[in-house]
Amino acid sequence: MKKFWLLSVLLVLLLCTACQQSGIAEVKKSEVQSVKAVEIAASWAATASLVQAGGAYTEGEYKRFNYKGKTYRYMASNLDTKRELRIELEKSVTKKVAKQFIKDQNFIKQKRRLAQVEADGGSLLQWREATARVVKSKKNKSVFEVSVPVGYTGTFDTFKVTYEYVRKSGWRISKLPEYKK
Repeated sequence: MKKFWLLSVLLVLLLCTACQQSGIAEVKKSEVQSVKAVEIAASWAATASLVQAGGAYTEGEYKRFNYKGKTYRYMASNLDTKRELRIELEKSVTKKVAKQFIKDQNFIKQKRRLAQVEADGGSLLQWREATARVVKSKKNKSVFEVSVPVGYTGTFDTFKVTYEYVRKSGWRISKLPEYKK
């Protein structure tokens, strides 16, 4: 009888320990997902910024030209073909999003190189310092609310970002960040 009682107590203790560890694992999994969501969003922000700046120019590579009343610049050699540009974009977004982004940016092809309207830009958003919270999660798709510090103002901009798991590539943004008020 004592052995049965002792065995029962041990079994209950093992079950309690397993339950506690399972809860901890779930919290850690959620934290990892949030960290990964921020990492991918920050990578996308850096990539989009790089593309909007024309790429990583080497010395003497930056060239401008006029076309239909606008000043264009050739993309840097690391992004001057659609294929190179798409490969860079697809490091953090799905193929569909990459194609749409290229279309929305109104690139033109001039002398067998991609070019874009010359524009200055920049952002005070500190994506690497962002935090993310799961809004909705399914097997291969998750939606996060990502809060991004705006410079050193103490304020945050919040975005809704949708991620999708892409086979052989991992998690990618499947819907670009939407500003949430």
